[in-house]
Amino acid sequence: MHVTTVEATAHERDRRTHVRRERGRLLPHGTPLPDDVWMTRHRSFLIATWLVCLATFGWATVAQGVGHALLDCLPIAAAALLGSLATIGLGSRPGADAGAGGGVDVGAGAGSRRWRREAASSAVMLALMTASAAAVHLSHGLTEAHFLFFVAVGAGAAYQTWAPFLTAIGFVVLHHGVLASAPGHPIFNHPAAQEHPWRWALVHGGLLALAAAVGVASWRADELVRGRLSELGARSRLIVGTVADGIVALDEQGRVLEANPAALQLLAPVPPARDPLPGAARDAAPVTGRRLDELVDGYVPGPARAAGGHVSSRRGSVRRGDRCTPVAITVAPVPGGHLGEGRDDRVRAVVTLRDLSSTVRAQDAERALVDSTARERAQREDVAALSAAVRPPALRAAGLEAAVAYEPAASAPAGGDLYDWLRLPSGEVLLIVVDAMGRGTAATGEALAVTTTVRTLAVAGCPLGELVARAAAVLEVTHPELMATVLIAVLDPASGRLRLAGGGHPPAILVGADGAREITAEGRGIGYPSPGSCAVAEAVLAAGESLVLYTDGLVEGTRDIDAGLRELAGTAASLARVPVQEFVERLLTDVVTCARDDDDCLALVVRRPAA
Repeated sequence: MHVTTVEATAHERDRRTHVRRERGRLLPHGTPLPDDVWMTRHRSFLIATWLVCLATFGWATVAQGVGHALLDCLPIAAAALLGSLATIGLGSRPGADAGAGGGVDVGAGAGSRRWRREAASSAVMLALMTASAAAVHLSHGLTEAHFLFFVAVGAGAAYQTWAPFLTAIGFVVLHHGVLASAPGHPIFNHPAAQEHPWRWALVHGGLLALAAAVGVASWRADELVRGRLSELGARSRLIVGTVADGIVALDEQGRVLEANPAALQLLAPVPPARDPLPGAARDAAPVTGRRLDELVDGYVPGPARAAGGHVSSRRGSVRRGDRCTPVAITVAPVPGGHLGEGRDDRVRAVVTLRDLSSTVRAQDAERALVDSTARERAQREDVAALSAAVRPPALRAAGLEAAVAYEPAASAPAGGDLYDWLRLPSGEVLLIVVDAMGRGTAATGEALAVTTTVRTLAVAGCPLGELVARAAAVLEVTHPELMATVLIAVLDPASGRLRLAGGGHPPAILVGADGAREITAEGRGIGYPSPGSCAVAEAVLAAGESLVLYTDGLVEGTRDIDAGLRELAGTAASLARVPVQEFVERLLTDVVTCARDDDDCLALVVRRPAA
């Protein structure tokens, strides 16, 4: 017996579940319409309600007089007024979802908004039903006047919620039953209905429900479509919201209407120190409403206006402070007048921004690796041969000791730092230090062109003060792209008389027992505007003192040239008594501002030995 009872209970539970499932499949759920769609329909019904109220007042005035007309129209007007007041503020909610299948409110005020919509739509249905009842009353129960109830019930179904629809059905049943039972209220104009008013009230209510079945079926079908569109929209938003590419929608003027999180991450002008964590939500306010060509260099507005325009792609960049991000820009025009249902008709183009930083870095790295490998191979083959050709033989001059140390940049086995020395016909020694712009063997070749030109002019007797300018004039013809700084020294080994002419080069350093001091020879470098020496600087290299000539790689490691010069002078002073070869080699190892990784470093030391 107990088993039978349990089986019966389970069967009843299964039956009820099946009934609920079938009812949910066949009957509408009352899912709210999108706000803009609901408001459009409600306003149309409100206008119709007020027009019906005016028509009823005119009919009642002619048939019964003004007083009776006021009594008939007062409940209609009151319900219409309630339907109007309940919608105040509903049509301008910020952030309303007007997308296809959207319209379900979110947030703290969602329940309040929905109840206000239900109240407004029920009030309009009550007004239309009251107007239909007034028409039946004024026509003395004319059967054709009852058709107005059918029209009103159709309007109730158009709201696609149960409250106004059931309000309409319930009104018909109560109105027909109550008023038909009261004497003096002709609801029906045939004897059977007048004798049994409640029976016929139920019949009329049932007939209205059957008549509304088509509206209910359409209502349910529309709910299914909206539900599927809502799922599709949610899925699309999920995809758009999680893709790595930035996606923005633009209006006719090229202003941003909407942007996905990746676009906000790329475009929002947030200072680097305040960048949110990856994946954190960003405020769209700094981006929406702005023209995309103001945010993205390389975006050209305009193609979106052309109907049937083709998708176009190009490269551009996004600047945020001191950072520049390369992007690939893809523009998909959205022609006006061809927008599908549920799409924002302000959108005229959808632009995709792909961050190319990692791609560009990878391409640059690959290109640099290939170039570096080929360059290093070629330079290794050439450097050995070039080194012997461009370095002069050891200086042999009575009364002088000389040594040179050179270290190319870590990124290239050769560069534009070069020196030269020789005895002039006068017996003096010519010293040249050149720093040609660039790297590799090309820079070495240009530096060699400078030393060769200066050497030739000096041997020909060109005055020291004119050497830089004359060399620049010659090289402008033979090497028009060459740019270099140069420092030229002429030293008399016997007397120690030292003269210097400069062309944009760092000052020489004179090192003695009492310390080190700079000797500046001002001028403009070769390849610069108005090249040449401003004046010839003179000094005396006393016995036991050393002259240090060098290139800027020795002092620019910290990007503070003054600090580099002080470091070099201090190091040189500490080496005043060490042998010349050790002196010059330790300059390259002990000077902490030496930029070995980024630039060539060259130092030349000439000393007059003590007697």
